[in-house]
This record gives sequence, structure tokens and C-alpha cells, in this order.
Amino acid sequence: MTIERTGMSRRRLLTTAAVGVPAMGVLGAVNLLGAPAAKAARLPVDGVWGWGTSRALEYFLSRVVFPGANLNDGGQIRRQPSSWSSVNSGLGSGWEWVPDRLASGSATIDLMQRWLGVGRDGLIGPATIRALQAHYGKVTDGVLDEGSPTIAALQAEINRYL
Repeated sequence: MTIERTGMSRRRLLTTAAVGVPAMGVLGAVNLLGAPAAKAARLPVDGVWGWGTSRALEYFLSRVVFPGANLNDGGQIRRQPSSWSSVNSGLGSGWEWVPDRLASGSATIDLMQRWLGVGRDGLIGPATIRALQAHYGKVTDGVLDEGSPTIAALQAEINRYL
């Protein structure tokens, strides 16, 4: 016997009531009507590239774009030239800025450059930023300001795969 219009048997309804909705969510990841739970966006689409965006980008590049690529920087974009820090206010937490002469690049940025089809050195610079901006159809000025539409587009694309 099913309850009217829910598609849920009386037994399942009683079990759900006995177990409780929170437990059911953990156990079955379905709502009371049996539909899959909604996929929540895990990354804020705010146009600021911080630690969370870097970590999600690692996942996106190594699991979606280049499955099996070995990225494990823990959301840290390492060894980037400090001269680019003040110019690109959209690059927030999780960026390691070093004196330009010590900048040697990040594996995450290197793989992103491969994805975008630009020269690969692991350094975020105007050519890489322009390629990212062009990829999303944004103004290609080579700068990522705070609230950047390009970063927001990157975050939105990554969210589709989280």
C-alpha cells in the first residue's frame, strides 16, 4: 500500500518516521518523497580566488580535465612572483608570494596552463590570466581584480563538478 501521491510505501513512511529525517538524509541521501537530495554548490561564486577556489581547482583539473593527474598542493598556489600580488587583488588567501627571483611556479597553475593551451611555467601572469579571461569570454586585460567576473565564472564551472 502506498500513501497518496508520494510513491512511498506505508512501511517506508513508518520507518522514516521512526528513524527520523536527519538519519534518513545521512543513510539514504533522499528526501521524504524519495527524490535525490539537491546538489549544493560547495564553492562561493564571489570572484575572489582564495584557498577554497584553489583546492576545488585542484580537484577539477586532476579529476575532470586530466583524470589521474597528480595534484596535491592542498589548495596552496605556491611560489608566485610577489610583483603580481598587488596588481591582482582578486587573488586572496592560499597564494604564496615570493620575491620574483625566487618564483618557480605551482603545479596547479602549470596544469591550468596546459588546460588553457598557453605556455607552461606554473606562474600566474598576464598571458595565463588573459587566456583564462578569453576562455570565459571576459575582458582580456590580464588582471584579476577582487570580484572578478573571470574568477566567478571559473568558480561556477568548478561547482558543476563538485
